[in-house]
Amino acid sequence: MAQTINTEVTRTDARRKVTGTATYAADVIPAGMLHGALTCSAIAVGTVTSIDTSAAEAEPGVVAVYTHETLPDYKTVKGFYSGGPGSASFWPMEGTEIKYAGQPVAYVVAETAAAARRGADLVQVTYEEGESSIHMDASDNFVVGAGEDSDGMVLTKGDLQAGHDAAAQSVDMTFTTPFQHHNPMEMFSATAEWRGDRLTVWMPSQSVRTLRAGIAGAYDLPETSVRVISPFVGGAFGSKAGITPYTMLTIAAAKGVGAPVRLIVTRPQMYTVATFRPETRQEFRLSAAADGKLTAYEHVEIAQTSQFDAVVNPGTHIARAMYACPNIHTEQRLSRSDTNTGGFMRAPNEYQTFWGLESAMDELAWKLDMDPVELRRVNDTMTHPTAGVPFSSRSLMESYDAVSQSFGWADRGREIGSMTDGDWLVGYGCATATYPTNILASNAQVRMQATGNAYVALAAHDVGTGTYTIMAQVAAARLGLPVEAVDVVMGEASFPVAPISGGSTTAASAGSAVHDGCMKIGQQVAARVSAMSDGPLSGVDASRVTLEDGVLRGPDGQSQSLQEALSMLPEGEIEVIGEFRHPALTDELIAATFNGGYGTAGPVTPEFAMFAFGAEMAEVHIHKYTHEIRVPRLHGAFAAGTWLNRKTAHSQLMGGMVWGIGSALHEVTEVDTPRARFLNANIAEYLIPVNADIREVRVEMLEEQDDYVNPLGVKGIGELSIVGTAAAIGNAVYHATGKRLTSLPIRMSDLISS
Repeated sequence: MAQTINTEVTRTDARRKVTGTATYAADVIPAGMLHGALTCSAIAVGTVTSIDTSAAEAEPGVVAVYTHETLPDYKTVKGFYSGGPGSASFWPMEGTEIKYAGQPVAYVVAETAAAARRGADLVQVTYEEGESSIHMDASDNFVVGAGEDSDGMVLTKGDLQAGHDAAAQSVDMTFTTPFQHHNPMEMFSATAEWRGDRLTVWMPSQSVRTLRAGIAGAYDLPETSVRVISPFVGGAFGSKAGITPYTMLTIAAAKGVGAPVRLIVTRPQMYTVATFRPETRQEFRLSAAADGKLTAYEHVEIAQTSQFDAVVNPGTHIARAMYACPNIHTEQRLSRSDTNTGGFMRAPNEYQTFWGLESAMDELAWKLDMDPVELRRVNDTMTHPTAGVPFSSRSLMESYDAVSQSFGWADRGREIGSMTDGDWLVGYGCATATYPTNILASNAQVRMQATGNAYVALAAHDVGTGTYTIMAQVAAARLGLPVEAVDVVMGEASFPVAPISGGSTTAASAGSAVHDGCMKIGQQVAARVSAMSDGPLSGVDASRVTLEDGVLRGPDGQSQSLQEALSMLPEGEIEVIGEFRHPALTDELIAATFNGGYGTAGPVTPEFAMFAFGAEMAEVHIHKYTHEIRVPRLHGAFAAGTWLNRKTAHSQLMGGMVWGIGSALHEVTEVDTPRARFLNANIAEYLIPVNADIREVRVEMLEEQDDYVNPLGVKGIGELSIVGTAAAIGNAVYHATGKRLTSLPIRMSDLISS
């Protein structure tokens, strides 16, 4: 490839973003646009007994007030966890039933945003309130699916009890993680404009094709009659992945008033009208022989879910892939409570389970009087512990070796509390990070011109990760062009199909489709020029011509630049559709993606298990008297196949580690238990790290080759570095204090009370 891959490339959209000229969904203002606002339920469970809209309707500027009785009809769609495109399977304003606090009960349309919000505040709703509970009762749980053999939700390998009985040491521990909310910088919004039976929706989305398919189905429209546009997304983290009720309410309101309507959801309402990270309970029982090799591995995850959906983010599947063990038992369970449906939040399967697994592994290392890194080493494996297939590549211990060197792990005191810095107790902790490599089908339109320009179009999304730049890099590398000569357009459902921006799949799957398109251009141009009577490739067998860095090369040393060859064609350009179809993708999975779904293969296929790996080490300082917690150093080393852009990849990995610090020490959605409500529904009281919290964060990016995952050898990294951070910090806290904390976030009060 030309040197646009595995190098540092500045984002092609950087200037637009810092100057404010990048267009986000809510920036679009159709002619005659009105404004929407939501009135949300003040109770968590019950029924609406009456709604008085008269004061709202009398408010100057208010155009219409919709309730369950007056909202224009549409067909509701299934929720994601029921096989549909919706963020939940329960749709507000279909009747009088209230199932969670903050549920929309009325929609106000007005001439200005201020008038709409005043009107929403004036809607008077009376309720008959029922009993509610927001926290799950972990003792009241059920197995996801049909139990044994239900997609591995319950899995047993070997003789678990015999493994425990044979052990020299065991740990039996329970860990918990709290509710969390995504809080992207860009607010949730939806703008809808009807023109007859044709609809355009502007909305920040992680899957424009999912939106288009679901909306078209709700209104019995052909998909060609629905445009969904999302050119840039200002952060999502899983919160903008499906069709939300506020989207459908806005579309219905626009239809009702006969004018475009834009809704910008308020920050407090963002906590209830979309998804969140459910709270979980992780039960681990690990046993090991005296040499540290695991003899039994037992993991039960109990996750909160709503009363009307089964939110399955199976962390047990990922955790059991980590370490060799002959006897394994895992269970994926759910417990219901009165909330909206949770969903994906960055590393949705991994964050909570690795907080438990890696903390339990650290505890086991202390019981065995063994270096925690060496415990991971003796249990490392090149074969998936339960699937029995080899890993396509696995650089876990290479990551540990690299980070140990940079961090100075050899200087770690072997005794608890043995390291100090004045009045500060010092602790070192380590943890494994991993993320599965998921595969989805993708297409991409690629056009190259003899002028030395190229055009790439696909229905992918840039959620802030640099996708515009990555797609331009791939095309530039294959076609032999500078990155700035490649024009990339994305974020519209009518473009060639691309996967949902979730599961860290876009660069690998969509990038491979762009790669294929470029190779097809090379093949087609070679076939044309080889049939000509003159030219460097005249008479050459076109099937033996290869494209390398923008140069067509024949079998006997003949060569011609692709741009020069294109100039020999009368059209002076060529356009193709690139495709990515991994052998593990079945027809059913491909069809799911093309129909707006999530047709993913992996991370385990019949041939290989595909994961990215990393290792993280944290230094923690805890004040002897005040119990303040500081993280002056956090190092991570990661291996994820080919690095497409070392600058944006480094940013992603560092950002994930900072996110991990937040999960360890700051983030929690506080709950008003008696009223079953989320309490700190704003970014003033929902704590995340600030500059003063972050000191030295060092990222090492290891070279790794993986020819199986996709033609580019790329694994997803957007969530990888979050996974081990909390456990590394928790393990460092134990090293400093001897106090094993099992609930996130870790707070000063936990150290005092323990």
